[in-house]
Amino acid sequence: MTAEVLSSTTISRLRVPEIDELPAALRDQISSLTAQLGYTPNWVRAFALGGAHAARFNAYLLALLDPNGGLLPYVDREILATVTSAENGCSYCRLNHAGSLGEALGDKRIGTRVAIDYREVRELSARHRTLAGFASRLALHPTDVTDADIEGLRELGLDDEQIYEAIQVVAAFVAANRFSIVLQVTPDDQFFG
Repeated sequence: MTAEVLSSTTISRLRVPEIDELPAALRDQISSLTAQLGYTPNWVRAFALGGAHAARFNAYLLALLDPNGGLLPYVDREILATVTSAENGCSYCRLNHAGSLGEALGDKRIGTRVAIDYREVRELSARHRTLAGFASRLALHPTDVTDADIEGLRELGLDDEQIYEAIQVVAAFVAANRFSIVLQVTPDDQFFG
């Protein structure tokens, strides 16, 4: 990867660091993500200003949405991430996860519609509607999460570890949304192709 790959400041309100300025772990992470996706996502480029902190945050975030990992099915984690991003009004994450959710559901239209407003998607399963409602409440009004909300997740068959993972996904995306919104990270061209 060349230095010019990370040099554009048009993707963020703040400076986008050159690749050679970054800690080795972050350089390796960006290189791996670029090889996997075929392009370097603007969010990882913009977040790179955080250096070692960005590498740790990225590793946490990427692990939570690893299609081959996690305690919850990947599609459930994408529902949580997409709804959280939509509720927070994060255009970058909303566009990114509309596509990922659409792929996970096998229906890009539903993924896009969830990213606009899950409440209007009557095709959502009861499970995904419950997860979406939980993500919405936790993302916007965490003090309003009640025992009944937790019990609703248990009624889906989630154990405490899976509920905790759901909380982690929402909380991590609340943070990522805040970074993306404040930095005004420009959505990748790939989201529109």
